[in-house]
Parts: sequence; structure tokens; C-alpha cells
Amino acid sequence: MAISFRRTKKSDENSMVDRVTGAFNRRQLDIDLAAGIDSSGLPTATLQIDIDGFERYGKRRGEVSADQVLERVACVVMATVRTTDVVYRHWHASFCVLLPATTSVDARTVAERIRSNIESTPLLAETNVTVSVGVAVGGDSEPVSETAHRAGAALQSVSSSGGNIVVHD
Repeated sequence: MAISFRRTKKSDENSMVDRVTGAFNRRQLDIDLAAGIDSSGLPTATLQIDIDGFERYGKRRGEVSADQVLERVACVVMATVRTTDVVYRHWHASFCVLLPATTSVDARTVAERIRSNIESTPLLAETNVTVSVGVAVGGDSEPVSETAHRAGAALQSVSSSGGNIVVHD
């Protein structure tokens, strides 16, 4: 069964899109992950992206600025990936990106480009925002949900590193 990246009903689209970031939401991610593996036979890569120190930032700056950071990070991520890639807001300050038909080398390149673009983009005048990215690429018959889990585990393995890093499972 293939992951369906097409949305058929406009009313469904509104309930599947995060209102702050414009990315698809966790509900849509769960639906797409449950759909199984990509039937093209090519690997699907998954990126898990965390905004470094977001909890501390959100407490210091307030909700409006925190939402601005989320919106601007999402914008940079969506501008960096291909039109065939799908960006989701995964948790409070994290995103998941599914990259169909993507090799390990290409996935690492995209992850590093996202990290670098966010680091070098003035998201808010008074702060530097960085992200950490976990990368995993699916095997021949590995469900995309397992690939997403491995990318998250890779990211968790460096959670105390200080951030601004790309790590591959």
C-alpha cells in the first residue's frame, strides 16, 4: 500500500493542516504513516527536526514569539524540500518530513541544508534559532512508521549535545 500524498476534500485539508505553521499536522502524519510503505520500490527517508531549546525560548519570549519561530522554521523547511516531500508539525516544537524516493546520501544532504538554512536565516531579530535533525532511510520492505521511529531515536540520542546537529541512525 502506498502513502497517499494527495488530499481529496477541501474540508479534510483544513483539519489536516496545522494552523500556526501551515504544515500538515500530527493527525495527517499518523494517517500517512499507517498507510504503509511507498509502493514505488524506492526508499523513503524520514527527517525528525527539533527546534533547539524551544521550551526555554518559549518561556522567555511568550506565546506570540514562539508561534512566530514555529511559523518561520516551517517556512524555511518547506522552502528547502522538494514539492514531492511532505512536511508535518509532529509535536510542540518538532517537525517530521517524509522524503519519498530518497537515498541515504540525499537525505543527509537535505537534512544538512535544512539545518544550515535555519541557522543562517534571521528568524527573529533578537535571537538565533537552530535545529537538530534525525535522519533515517527505509529498507526494502520497512514500514515508513518504523523509519520515522528510527529517525526520532537518532535525534533523541543527541538530545544533550547542545543542538545544531544532523545525526543519522
